Amino acid sequence: MKKTFITSTFALVALFAFASGTVFAQSPQVTLPSAGLTPESSFYFLDRLGENLRQFFTFNSEAKAKLQIEFAGERIAEIKVIVEKKGVNAKGLAIAASLLQANVAYAAEIVNEEKATGKDVTVLAKTLNDEFDARDKLLEQTFKDAKAQLKAQRKEIKTNLLAEARRVGDTAQIAVLEVQLNDIDGQIDTLRQKKDQLENSLQNEQKNIEKEMSEADQKKEEVEQKEEQEAVEVEEAKEADEQGEVENEQQGADEKNNEKDNSQNSSSSKRGDQNTTKTEDNE
Repeated sequence: MKKTFITSTFALVALFAFASGTVFAQSPQVTLPSAGLTPESSFYFLDRLGENLRQFFTFNSEAKAKLQIEFAGERIAEIKVIVEKKGVNAKGLAIAASLLQANVAYAAEIVNEEKATGKDVTVLAKTLNDEFDARDKLLEQTFKDAKAQLKAQRKEIKTNLLAEARRVGDTAQIAVLEVQLNDIDGQIDTLRQKKDQLENSLQNEQKNIEKEMSEADQKKEEVEQKEEQEAVEVEEAKEADEQGEVENEQQGADEKNNEKDNSQNSSSSKRGDQNTTKTEDNE
């Protein structure tokens, strides 16, 4: 019985070790995996247990570091599902973000430990950095999609629903829609803050990996980061211009509505004066 148990245990260990060694035999396709269970689920601990088992039975340090890349992809998939279904203020978002940061930090820790033993870790550091960069783009796209969805909702309310409510003078509906707009603006602001906070945290952890790359690769990384930052600034400036145009259009529509109301009030006042005059003439 004891012999059977030992044999089964070693078979299980070998299975996990083989799986861990073969997962990164080829460069993984850079797409988000299925999120599976998310931190919002009461059974999320099962997902975490499975990851811990895989990590425990991965004995090669390099494979263990690369395993963090796969886990990071799952965290980003979880963040995407949470933001889309639960919103930016969902409790599970902070949990997934914290675990994502821990994945990058642990990979950096392994690289430092390997270097401490005298190994050349420049190739490993470059591989990890490239893989995390690819997933950073997926994370950025996740927040970008969420922001675009909120902006589309805001545009629909401003250009259609609110404009119609103002046209017909439905003050109750106008009040409701303005509350919704303020809530959406708050969500967009919160989304931006959480995106910046998470990306800054990840970049700080990733710098511990980047510093172990070759000097040439570090310089290349600096150029790429500068180009990405410039692209972000251009996009933000474009969004600001578009938002300004929308606000100007809305202001123009409001002014037209006010002019129309004033014109109607003036006409009503004139008709009232004319009626008063006729009454006085009759008298």
